[in-house]
Amino acid sequence: MKISLIAIGTRGDVQPALALGRALAGAGHQVRLLAGANFKSWIEGHGLEAAVSGVDIQTVMESEGGLEWIEKGNNPIIQMRIMKKLLSQVGWQMALDMAQACQGAGAVIGSFTSDPLVLSIAEKARVPHISILLQPSLAPTRSGAATINAPLPHRTSLLNYLFGQVLTESMGWRLYGNILARFRRDVLRLPAQDWAQHRDTMRRRLVLHGYSPLVVPHPADWPENFHTTGYWFLDEDDRWTPAAELVRFLEAGAPPISLGFGSMTGRDPQATTRLLVEAVQRSGRRAVLLSGWAGLGDIELPGSIFRLDAAPHNWLFPRMVAVVHHGGAGTTAAGLRAGVPSILVPHMSEQSYWGQRVEALGVGPRAIPRHRLTAPALAAAIRSATSDPTMRRRAADLGARIRAENGIALALARQGCYPATAAWMRSRSRMVSGWRRPMPHSVEMPKSGTNFCATAMRCRAPASPSV
Repeated sequence: MKISLIAIGTRGDVQPALALGRALAGAGHQVRLLAGANFKSWIEGHGLEAAVSGVDIQTVMESEGGLEWIEKGNNPIIQMRIMKKLLSQVGWQMALDMAQACQGAGAVIGSFTSDPLVLSIAEKARVPHISILLQPSLAPTRSGAATINAPLPHRTSLLNYLFGQVLTESMGWRLYGNILARFRRDVLRLPAQDWAQHRDTMRRRLVLHGYSPLVVPHPADWPENFHTTGYWFLDEDDRWTPAAELVRFLEAGAPPISLGFGSMTGRDPQATTRLLVEAVQRSGRRAVLLSGWAGLGDIELPGSIFRLDAAPHNWLFPRMVAVVHHGGAGTTAAGLRAGVPSILVPHMSEQSYWGQRVEALGVGPRAIPRHRLTAPALAAAIRSATSDPTMRRRAADLGARIRAENGIALALARQGCYPATAAWMRSRSRMVSGWRRPMPHSVEMPKSGTNFCATAMRCRAPASPSV
């Protein structure tokens, strides 16, 4: 079967999708993955078809709006305003890219940033839609551990449910509402949708959460079509050889810490580098500094710090004594899997949520929001993470348990054993003729889609994992 997988975003968004896509391809499916142009050769190197988006997320993150998002993204109200502004600039192109990438697919797979649009594409094409999320769904739950920005993050409470129901569940609708209305009308030629209809669609879709239930326990009050599978790791250390200089640095002393903020950009990377250097020196540790999209480390560094453009996290992190990072879902997963303490410096989006979970699990100190980051504060966090035996023992234990999971296998089982997904999408489809899009070439969706869950009638999915 042909499957289209939408992963417009940073490497942290693309890599788990690529891992899942590889597994689907290994099961005999033809997989097309939509991502930015800078990921094309990487995707094709793993044997998948790459569909290139006209939206360059790195350029977006380096724009004035992207920099503002990174600087103020820990404030939910300001974050919504910035995200709406950015989507007004790139959202329509994203929608058209998604429509093009889903041509001829027998099933479509979206995520948080694409679900509102991909659901409508699946409705038009009459094919199943599956949502793969790297963070908890915005569906309401009493669980504070599974609610982003929960008022009571450490409790199971009706207040958390009401918070989700009133404020967070509609976030995607509020972000994409205008784009979605235009997309349904002008491209898909589908009837307009109100919030209640959209919410019903979102609640009934098949959702696979690509994180460990050991990190976020699966809520008992989520719909039965929501599942937590474990992480989707893509191990590439066999494709990468460390430089001799890096090997010598690692062998020259005690295990260092890793420092890096991944796809987070910044206005003054040299100032950020100086802050990190001072923190490392205050802590008395050595460090590997990952330059990332911000270009950190572009100054003269002391001998105790080794600058590295990039390295597979599954190779690098287990060789560290602790990891300092921005709190992206993928980097957080890699740090937890490595079994060493994590120090999070959230910049934006759900990164603060992952900082809360790391602290709640006792595998890292309290997160330091980027706008509050100072050399003394980071040095204190490094000392805590590298010297607290209880924290280090908890991190090692959690890492071992995560490494024993097989999130990809469970995700594949879930995708093949949920017949209601295809049946419900077919029942929701509107028989509207034609496909009109404001592009110079005409495109038509298939009149019928392959039943992605045809074999599901003969199998029964296991219960969601629990802690």
